[in-house]
Amino acid sequence: MTKNLNLLSMFVLTIFIAFTLQIFAANAELQSNINSDNNEAIHAEIEVWAWNIAAASLKDVLPLFNAAYPNIKVNINMCQTNMQSRFLLSLSAGIGAPDISQLELGEVQKYISTKKMMDLADLAKKYEKDFIPSSWHGCIYEGRLYAIPWDVGPCAVFYKRHIFNKYGIDPNSIQTWDDYLNAGKVIYEKSNGSTKLFHLSLNSLSIMFEIMIQQNGGQLFDKDGAIAVNSPQCLAALRILRKMYESGVTSNDLIFSHSYYSSLKNDMIASYPMAAWWGGTIKDYASETAGDWGVFRLPSIEPGGLRASNYGGSILLIPDQCKHKEAAWAFIKFILCSPEIQNMQYKKYDLIPSLLSAFNDPMYDEPDPFYAGQKVRRLFTTDMEKIYILNRNKDWIEARDYVAQELSRWVSRDLRYSEQEVLERIEKKLIRRLERSKALMPDQNK
Repeated sequence: MTKNLNLLSMFVLTIFIAFTLQIFAANAELQSNINSDNNEAIHAEIEVWAWNIAAASLKDVLPLFNAAYPNIKVNINMCQTNMQSRFLLSLSAGIGAPDISQLELGEVQKYISTKKMMDLADLAKKYEKDFIPSSWHGCIYEGRLYAIPWDVGPCAVFYKRHIFNKYGIDPNSIQTWDDYLNAGKVIYEKSNGSTKLFHLSLNSLSIMFEIMIQQNGGQLFDKDGAIAVNSPQCLAALRILRKMYESGVTSNDLIFSHSYYSSLKNDMIASYPMAAWWGGTIKDYASETAGDWGVFRLPSIEPGGLRASNYGGSILLIPDQCKHKEAAWAFIKFILCSPEIQNMQYKKYDLIPSLLSAFNDPMYDEPDPFYAGQKVRRLFTTDMEKIYILNRNKDWIEARDYVAQELSRWVSRDLRYSEQEVLERIEKKLIRRLERSKALMPDQNK
């Protein structure tokens, strides 16, 4: 009996080893094919999910891709509001996902933490130093790479030249957020209160907070996922938010509301601290104001501090369900790892690349007529590699919502809590709702 059991065990072990070797061989063949330069050998039809201008930009470069890969047919599905939900459901069901999907950088951890994406680490490792570090880091989960960064949202301040000129404000004199607020006080007083500096509403608080903590290294989570919001860096950001509200020079109109868009065409608002993609919106909604706009670098929190940050951006990834991984990777590599292709998309659709080598193109030093000949592309991309990495994880979106709730409560109650009390409230809520521990002090967590 024992002898028979031993023979059966040996048989099962032999089958397991053979099956494992077969998988390794298949993976090795896939890797070999993917890394091959024989483009014509790849025959496939793939589907890509993306939204609005991103989808349009992909369609524009398809002829170039097809010239390089004549036997890969790419169908661009311009998905809209329910795309993320549909994608998550398809991952859960194990069926129905596209071969490639676009996602927002801030949401990517929620999806790649499912471990239902193609691991791109070995294929893409040679490109790591070519991308903005904060974008690349957002595509990593448990040490492996599951997505490639696409566009970013570098932040600056859009301003109306005629208003700044009328009230004697030199944008070059604005270095810090305090300088910015002082300029706003001058504009407000000289306009008899008819022109405010910028919109700071309940639905923009968390946006401003996120922009600021990327300037000084603040975090919601530490690198191990513990709650780290109660920090000097986050405290500094809240102190600036308090100054902004107490200054009386900001508008409380909700951002992205009708009045918000209307303000682009009148003198109610002097400036807009926002990501570069906002420039496309200005051109769409207020094309007749061309030449009256200027851009200056994002104010720093402290004198000499970082004057760069990011809000927004997206990535491309390949679900494990994809049956044509070789073709899918060929498409992503062609679209995202080529400075020429990335800059074509930027020039027409304002999709600023995550690819650092793209910034070497002379186009970044071309004057833009919409901004009175200012070289805004170079301004937006300056110091993007220096912005602090945010420790995003699968709970990032939920955590950001809780932060927004507490900041709205703080402002709605006339800032009656101190900044430290607000951070403590946020910290307790995140610990309780996300079931995570409190981060150790920095000198204990090295």
